[in-house]
Amino acid sequence: MKKKLIEQITSSIAVILLFLMTFTGITFFADLFFNWDLFPPNVETFLGFIMISGLIIIISSVMINIMINISIIATNSEKNNK
Repeated sequence: MKKKLIEQITSSIAVILLFLMTFTGITFFADLFFNWDLFPPNVETFLGFIMISGLIIIISSVMINIMINISIIATNSEKNNK
């Protein structure tokens, strides 16, 4: 796969998951803060698991983007120095 394509895919995944995690997090914390009890305890546990999993995927996507961008910068630097 090309570096640019991997970068676009991981960036898209990170942005989409960040949006979903923000929406879920706001709903989850509003449920806790206002004691709405919107979700049964099993669902709250599952949402917590999903949020942690999403956070791990977002961090991994950002790390992949950083590594790819450093590689692209190094490649472009070599081309410019020749």
